[in-house]
Amino acid sequence: MKPNPYIAGGAEADLDSTRRFDWREGVAILIERFWLGLFVAVIVFLLFFFQARRQIPYYRSTATLMVEAQIPKILNYQDLMAYNIRNLEYFNTHLNALHSRSMLAEALRQSGLADRDSFLPGLSVEAKMDRIRGWVTITAIEKSRMINITVEHSDPQIASDLANALAGAYIQQDLDNRMGASMQAIDWLHERSEEYRQKLEKGFHELQEYREQTGSVSLEDDQNIVIEKLKALNSALTVAQTERIRAETNWKNVQQQLQSGVPAVQIASLLSVGEVEQARQRLQEKNREIANLRQRYREQHPDLQQALESEQKLANQLEQACSNAVYALERQYKVLVEHERHLQEALAEQEQEAFELDRKLVRYNELKRNIDTDQEIHRAVLARMKEASISESLPTDIIRLVEEARPAKIPFRPRMGQALARGALFGGILGLGAIFLFYYADHRFRRSEEIERILGLPVLATVPLILDKTDSERGQVAELKSSGEIAEAFRTLRASLLLKGEILQAPVVMVTSAGPSEGKSLIASNLAISLARDGRRTLLIGGDLRRPSLSKIFGIPSQAPGLAEALKGHMYWRDTVQATATPHLDALPAGRLPSHPSELLGRKILADIFNGAKEIYKHVIVDAPPILGVSDSLVLLPDVDGVLFVVRYGVTHSLGASHAMVKLRDSGTPCLGIVLNGVNLSSFANYYYYRRYGGYGYQAYQARPTVMSVPEEA
Repeated sequence: MKPNPYIAGGAEADLDSTRRFDWREGVAILIERFWLGLFVAVIVFLLFFFQARRQIPYYRSTATLMVEAQIPKILNYQDLMAYNIRNLEYFNTHLNALHSRSMLAEALRQSGLADRDSFLPGLSVEAKMDRIRGWVTITAIEKSRMINITVEHSDPQIASDLANALAGAYIQQDLDNRMGASMQAIDWLHERSEEYRQKLEKGFHELQEYREQTGSVSLEDDQNIVIEKLKALNSALTVAQTERIRAETNWKNVQQQLQSGVPAVQIASLLSVGEVEQARQRLQEKNREIANLRQRYREQHPDLQQALESEQKLANQLEQACSNAVYALERQYKVLVEHERHLQEALAEQEQEAFELDRKLVRYNELKRNIDTDQEIHRAVLARMKEASISESLPTDIIRLVEEARPAKIPFRPRMGQALARGALFGGILGLGAIFLFYYADHRFRRSEEIERILGLPVLATVPLILDKTDSERGQVAELKSSGEIAEAFRTLRASLLLKGEILQAPVVMVTSAGPSEGKSLIASNLAISLARDGRRTLLIGGDLRRPSLSKIFGIPSQAPGLAEALKGHMYWRDTVQATATPHLDALPAGRLPSHPSELLGRKILADIFNGAKEIYKHVIVDAPPILGVSDSLVLLPDVDGVLFVVRYGVTHSLGASHAMVKLRDSGTPCLGIVLNGVNLSSFANYYYYRRYGGYGYQAYQARPTVMSVPEEA
């Protein structure tokens, strides 16, 4: 990591741990502004308390109704399904109806509140109902069929009377509505029953007239007969077509053989006729016999001649049988074709009759269906009318009072305990908010972490608030009170500088601050004393030519020559140096106040003075004016080796200090660190935050009275 040239010693790594908010810092903030938070919390608590005391007490009375399922005692499946679908809507209807204006008017009438002159005097009935609507709350009890009717009023008796009256009025209205609805339903069903009875009579007359017109006793039976005939004809036609196709195939084969010139005898195998088969077999036997005789006899043998004559007769018989079979086959084919034609004609006639019957059945079925529908509706209407009559006579409490309202003994509003708890809660929250609001709105430094986080430099030491009265006592507290916490703080500052070795590299150190009255002169003088007490020869220069302080601190006469005379060239600077009561410490006061300090400090002789001082003294501490407001410190920056920036607790503004740091950064002079001055250790918050660590350091110092010095470098 590249070191920052502005921060002496490269303290970036040490600052990384301070860039996040620490909870211990938050606790310190709370402790520091505890009284502010407590004041805000008490104010808020008292506001809640007096607000609760001045409210009019209100009482709450609640009547509970139970809404049963409005299902008829006699019902069918469709009714049950419809009820399940409308269950939630049915229950919500009761909730809305209870809060209606008609219910409120009836409740006022039944409770007698409408006639009381003391109840909302000077308001009309409509205005009273509007007022009552704000008192009444209707809520459903979760996972139940119960409804709470809650009335809030300053008079507990009126609250209970109004809740009970509203519950009673709604129960009575529900009974009246259901009775009226039952009577209307019965009358309506009776009218529908008479209407459908007349429609049934008219339908029967129309059906009878249609039968007479068509000459049909029963079209359903005629339709069945026709259908049976169609089935029989279809079956017979299928068989006839099958036989005709087989005969046609045989005939065409035989006819093709004959047309080809094949003798009828040679196609005997195609003729499946018994007479032909027998003639063919006899001829074959005779042929075998002749073949045997020829082997035994000559052609002129009588037996052979007789056999040949018999063969000729059998051949003629076979030929005649084949001719007869061909004729029979042709005749059979023609008969089957004619039979198939007759069956097709009969089937067409039967189909025409069926179509005619279907045309008649269209009107017939329409009349019959209307009669069946009207008859079914008429029976359903009669059944519903009987059910309604039975349900009307049965006692069914759909809505009933479960618990009546009673006058409350304790008001529900305001509740002092809850009001005080809310006051304490909101008071605590607002108190904490006020603490952190004022903390973040206040940009004055109070914590070392804030300084390091905002300015980006380490805090080398924390100097307690010095309560000495005179400037001399405060400026030499490291000498006068060498064993106290204040002197220990300056020794800590000295050790921090010496242990890092930065002050050895920067002999001329300018002590400055953002604004006036932040303790830069006090820090400069006591730091010089602390260095001198460590045996280091130190020169303290009063560089503030506008408001010099070194003369007051060390008792030097105000008209004594000093830095101003040396810069003007009236005196050599060593002649203006004054010895102090502290060994190894010399002081160069500011001298007489010049008219143009900035121009005087900008002369080249100032650098010569610093260079000459570095040859004689180990350390040169310059008490410089503040950076903001005047340009004196900016003029001094090029001639010094380092800067020690002073921040006063609760006084230095973070914005001003940041602006001063920008100017220091632009100058290029390295800043050695920051000193937090003026910390009040008597504060409890600061004790928690600072003193317990400082006490530990002070005890360690008491055990080891001398501080180890860093060896001087050549």
